Amino acid sequence: MDEHDPRRTFDLTRRRFLQASALTGVSAFLAACGTTGTGGSAAPSQGGGGGETGTLRFANWIGYIDINEDDGSYPTLQKFQDETGITVTYLEDIDGNEEFFTSSLSGPLTAGLATEWDLIVVTDWMVDRLARLAWLEELDRDAIPNFVANLEPRYLGRSFDPDTKLAAPWQSGMTGLGFDKAVTGDLASLAAFYGDQFAGKMTYLTEMRDTIGLTAIHLGSDPATITQEQFDAALAVVDDAVQNGWVRQIAGNSYVDVMAAGDAVLAMAWSGDVLTLLVPDQQEDQDFQWVLADEGGMLWTDNMVVPKGSPNKALAEKWVDFYYDPTNAATIEAYVNYVCPVAGAKDVMLELDPALAENPLIFPPEDWVARLHQFRSTTAEEETAWAEAFSKVLGL
Repeated sequence: MDEHDPRRTFDLTRRRFLQASALTGVSAFLAACGTTGTGGSAAPSQGGGGGETGTLRFANWIGYIDINEDDGSYPTLQKFQDETGITVTYLEDIDGNEEFFTSSLSGPLTAGLATEWDLIVVTDWMVDRLARLAWLEELDRDAIPNFVANLEPRYLGRSFDPDTKLAAPWQSGMTGLGFDKAVTGDLASLAAFYGDQFAGKMTYLTEMRDTIGLTAIHLGSDPATITQEQFDAALAVVDDAVQNGWVRQIAGNSYVDVMAAGDAVLAMAWSGDVLTLLVPDQQEDQDFQWVLADEGGMLWTDNMVVPKGSPNKALAEKWVDFYYDPTNAATIEAYVNYVCPVAGAKDVMLELDPALAENPLIFPPEDWVARLHQFRSTTAEEETAWAEAFSKVLGL
């Protein structure tokens, strides 16, 4: 993707392979709770109902919320509207962080004007940029008690949001090894990316924080504290791999198509892609796997934030609080299959679908969490210089 976008270019009906049983479980569970899974009336959830009314303008990525594939409606959004009386204008309007920043945010915010959005979902590094520019509203923590109570502790005090009041995590994903086991055999180490064993049959990611992050981990550095010297060392390793011809292609989420065609057998891959996109359509002689490397992997997060000057911040806070009710989070998670940031959602999922609740791609076990790294906040100067250096190495 532009930045972590495994949601953007594929046919969403391919998700049915993984989600049919899960969605059946959701509908049954919601019916038992007095709600529906298809947009009907709903009983109030914890913290729901009452207060402000109006229209919440919400921009998100494609396929990033539960969808009734029969009529294209959004069951959980309908439940929120029924409970609160708030109307939601929801558009899958974000194709990429940088593109959305340029098309929808930078113009009005530079002029001191409100954007057309009250709530948007962007990746960590874009939150960092918007925070540096002072283009985000602070969330009123008193208005979002579910968020305060149920945010998973690993998201507290992130470098770009030390007081945890600018960004509410929406979903996270992991970056690790995606491979065709039928060709490669079992793989568990990042070392596979940095040699000629799979020369010409590997892909790296165009997202700097993933490719440099994994390479830094391979070299024994922590992306959360990466220095200029460590960045340069990792970049040199990537440059060698490209110059030696070990890397077939530097790709966004198009690496999925390259692997499906058999042109690559190993990729720096996002956790949701392999099971959701590659496995359903794999050929009889293919066996696609995703593994968090023994040395570790990258953790990235897409976050809900309120652009500066939104006239409907209180409505956005209502949605944040609603989402952080574990039942609502679990319902969405059963569809999107990414790492859930809401404590208690796993307990709900155990009732929805026990097998899905044990899926480590949604609820990573503690030994995985201990091996996951988040790329540190960068200064404006670092962001520009590192992006330019990385692009030069990749020939972009």
